[in-house]
This record gives sequence, structure tokens and C-alpha cells, in this order.
Amino acid sequence: MSLVRNRRIATALGAGALATIAFALVPATASAGPLDLAAPLLNSTCSFAQVDAALHDKAPALASILDQNPDQKAELKAKFDQPVEQRQAEFQAYLRDNPGVADQANTNPNANGIAAAIQQVADSCHNY
Repeated sequence: MSLVRNRRIATALGAGALATIAFALVPATASAGPLDLAAPLLNSTCSFAQVDAALHDKAPALASILDQNPDQKAELKAKFDQPVEQRQAEFQAYLRDNPGVADQANTNPNANGIAAAIQQVADSCHNY
């Protein structure tokens, strides 16, 4: 079951690297959508190296999932090499073109704690 879940997370990473933050890495609560949940990293001016270091320090389980999927990690790095405005536009386009992602995020039962971890990563990434 864990392999299936990890494979689903990897697929989401490949399909929309930043959407993964909202869907797989940041499961939603009923009141927050993927855009709200992804905003801390979506709007971050940190480099990918800084985000990756903060992720390993603040959320090692999430970092491990990303490390197990090097192609998706490379795609996510490429997203962080883009200007913030371009990341935001691509993320919004991804959500518009894939409405099921928002629905899945909004109904994910594993909401506790992960959004806070992503916020910690975004808040601390400038320290790395």
C-alpha cells in the first residue's frame, strides 16, 4: 500500500511539480484549496537547494519521498529556477486543467501536520 501511495505521489510530482505540494505533500483541509496551501513555497524566493535543505531538516519524511523520485525532483528544481510569477501562473493553469487535483486535495484524510511542515520549510529556507 505504501508503494502505491509513493508511486501516486511521484506521478503527481511529474504531472505538476508544484501541484504536488498542494496535493501530495500538502493535503488540504475542507476550507483551504491547493493554491492556498502551496502559496508558502509557490511564493518563496528561496532557491531549490535552500528548499531542499529545509525540507530535509524540517520534514525528512517528505524529503525522502522526493529523494526516491529523482526525475520528479529535477522537475521540481526546474520550477524553482523560474520566477515566482511564472511558477504561480503555471500552477494556476495546472489546477485549471486538472480540476480533479483540487478535489483530491480537498478530500485527503491525511491533512494533519503536513501543511504546517511545508510552512516551516518556506519560513526557514532562507537560513540554508
